[in-house]
Amino acid sequence: MEDAGELTFQARAEPNLTAALIRRGMLPTVTVVGGAMLALAALLYQAGDPGDWATPLLVGSIVAPLFVLFTVPQQAVKRNAHKIGGPVAYRIDAVGVHIIHGFSTSTLPWSAIRAVRRARGQIMLSHGGLSGGKRRTAGIPTADLTAAEQARLLAVLRSRGEALANAPAA
Repeated sequence: MEDAGELTFQARAEPNLTAALIRRGMLPTVTVVGGAMLALAALLYQAGDPGDWATPLLVGSIVAPLFVLFTVPQQAVKRNAHKIGGPVAYRIDAVGVHIIHGFSTSTLPWSAIRAVRRARGQIMLSHGGLSGGKRRTAGIPTADLTAAEQARLLAVLRSRGEALANAPAA
């Protein structure tokens, strides 16, 4: 990490952390769908189980979410294996967080970042708000950083986010 008014470092994304990030993003949708299936099974059971649908729906409300949460992220990681594991450069400056991967660069401005938290092996940046109905999360892998660098990175991300959130309206 360099210290010239901005932080610059490289990290490698790990397949298991990428799968966990995908799983975390899918969790709200899968929970709602599983809960709706469970509620429908309960209603059918209360109605006397016409057509014998309550039991398969009950089993499906448990098995389907588990299948989706554990199979789909692994398949997505396998399908994108050529993109995962390569070096990713990060630059954090006054504009926001810049992510340089291969030939593409994406910038996450400070105004888009809603929350910064630490998760297993990575720092999670929740962004995008609820515009378009989606809240997105970006992960910064921390395995290649020392404990002091991780603490400093987390402090910078949180301080910039808090300073932005507490800035007076212009």
